[in-house]
Amino acid sequence: MATKLQRYVLYTLFILVSSLSNISALTATSGNIQRIRIDFTMPDGYVRHLLFAFTQDNSANDSYNYGWDAINKDNYPYDLNWMIGDLRCTIQGVGAYDDSKKYPLGLFMSNDGDIEIALDELENFDEPIDLFIYDSWLNTYTQINESNYTATIPKGDYLDRFYLAFKEEDSSAFAKTLSVDDVHLNETKISYLSSTKELYINTNNAITVKNIRVYNLSGQEVFSRNHVNSSSGLVKIPLEIRQTNFGIVTIETDKGGYSKQIVLN
Repeated sequence: MATKLQRYVLYTLFILVSSLSNISALTATSGNIQRIRIDFTMPDGYVRHLLFAFTQDNSANDSYNYGWDAINKDNYPYDLNWMIGDLRCTIQGVGAYDDSKKYPLGLFMSNDGDIEIALDELENFDEPIDLFIYDSWLNTYTQINESNYTATIPKGDYLDRFYLAFKEEDSSAFAKTLSVDDVHLNETKISYLSSTKELYINTNNAITVKNIRVYNLSGQEVFSRNHVNSSSGLVKIPLEIRQTNFGIVTIETDKGGYSKQIVLN
């Protein structure tokens, strides 16, 4: 029977071999492995490096794969990890590239704070692919190929909110970024008038506002107004919200959907 010391040595060797196999499988120089390197900047300024990889020969799949996926061993006050079932991972390998899939990200916040998710590098793709951070609570897609995802997130663990996606899906008016008439939507101004406690929307007479929704940063709807149908291009609505300092304002217009984060104080 193995002694306690022998069992400890065997366990240590197992962890070492597991770590080495993770490193060799996804970081070895091979055109068969397509890599996505993501950087997560925490509120305290530290950066978590994440690696996601496609295996063109389907050597891995969406489940946990020994030798491909690396379980997170750290205990940071803020963190972003790939979620494979209940496992938090810093490296995930899956099968061949499929733009119809979304892969869950677990966000862990010990306190409220500002975060940033950025694309560091794409490797071994014949053509660049689109990358989005999908917020399932707000049903929004933020493309990170050219600009980073930034948000102020309240304290908490978010296991079913954020996903890495590869295309937008038009499941609602707010499930897409600017598309129908980018110029008109970009000219739209949305702000909060703290002196009069009003939501201010000015479309410069370019589009008609139909419906308005306001969400807090936890994804809860805190205000709604339907059938606005303002053709004048200017909307002022009394809005006094005490439980949050920031909010996501989404508007549905005759030219498409648009959302913006604003200060509500």
